[in-house]
Amino acid sequence: MTSLGWVDFSSEHRSRVQTVIDLLHEKGVVDELGIGIIRNSFADRMFPGISTIQTRAKYFTLTACLIKDYELNHSRRDSGKSLEEYLERQEKRCRIQLVERYGDSWQNLGIIGGSFGLDRYRDVVRKPSSIYWNGLRTFGMISPNVSLAEFSTLLSKPSYTLRTLVEETGRDRGDDLDADNRSLIRVVAPEVDGSFWDQMDIVLTDEEARFLRQQITATQADSLIGQILLDEKALNQVLKLSRNARFETFAELPFIQNLNNPELVRTVEHARDFWRILYGAHIRYNCLLQEHFGEQELYDKFEKLWEEWCEDISDFPSHWDTSFLWERVASHGSRLPSYTRNFVEMWIEETRNGARNTDQCNELIRIQEQNNKRGRARLRPKNQGEQVGEWLGLSTLEYRLPQVLQIVRDIYDGEGEAADA
Repeated sequence: MTSLGWVDFSSEHRSRVQTVIDLLHEKGVVDELGIGIIRNSFADRMFPGISTIQTRAKYFTLTACLIKDYELNHSRRDSGKSLEEYLERQEKRCRIQLVERYGDSWQNLGIIGGSFGLDRYRDVVRKPSSIYWNGLRTFGMISPNVSLAEFSTLLSKPSYTLRTLVEETGRDRGDDLDADNRSLIRVVAPEVDGSFWDQMDIVLTDEEARFLRQQITATQADSLIGQILLDEKALNQVLKLSRNARFETFAELPFIQNLNNPELVRTVEHARDFWRILYGAHIRYNCLLQEHFGEQELYDKFEKLWEEWCEDISDFPSHWDTSFLWERVASHGSRLPSYTRNFVEMWIEETRNGARNTDQCNELIRIQEQNNKRGRARLRPKNQGEQVGEWLGLSTLEYRLPQVLQIVRDIYDGEGEAADA
């Protein structure tokens, strides 16, 4: 059994590592060829504040309301209970109320921790407040831009300044130290009454839905999710998509070509075509795995997929610009290993030439997997007896579209006050 450990320098590091662990447990997201950083660069540009482990829009407003309630109720703060302790108790209570309300239907409603039912002694490791924290910061519902643990420290000791926080947590000195003499804490939440807590619902109220739409469009108007919520025509086109719509289908919606920001249009087009190109690398990877460790039937199946992909990609995207791809990654602030950049560039060139040199394609795959996986690479020399399934590695890149479709629909339904969980 493989275990994972890390040196715990700060709560922000801890949160990032836990997010990676969550992603690794999701079916079909094992990134054998190391292109996840590029995927995230596209996704963060199009859909900031959204992550693949988010389920319903309700948790944005519910978490903000809980934090606001804690902030306003001085007796809770004075009792010595931290915000994190308060959230742990209240989020469990909300989970139990939701399970009580929906019964066995919770499984299809995105209720976080629903599998624990009415159990008051067990709960999920990643609470909604942790899962949605980055979104709360991104949509301007929480400031300053610190981790939940650091925010909890600020909120429990309002006399703290950002300088104090820097000294205690070791955060980068680039933070705004001029903020020392003014209040740092800001919690923005919708107005709710007693029935909000007594009649817990996974569906947004009209007030919540309008509030969340306003926050997203005010802070992220230049993103794709912001544009969808600003433009009723765009919203209607998105709402007509099936819940299982693929990103390539989404990218063809008419509103995208009518966006006023050419860079955003190029981002969508390049995100779509990036997977169209790199899908071939993942097919070739599985061909090699089946050739060395698998079954003839599966090898034949993947070779047929390879032939179909080669035929499809023979019409290489005329607007493709590899330099734009790297500009997108650089603007995201991501550090892409040089070997991954070299692999992607060489694979793009092979694809541009019709991927006719299968031996060269195979070699690129072997080298990249070994660089990316090191001693765990399945295609490493002299590896024997490897167990492989039907498909290993990424099978698609959806760039968080399923989560966006759910959240956008939640907002639309909540504003219509006719939502049905």
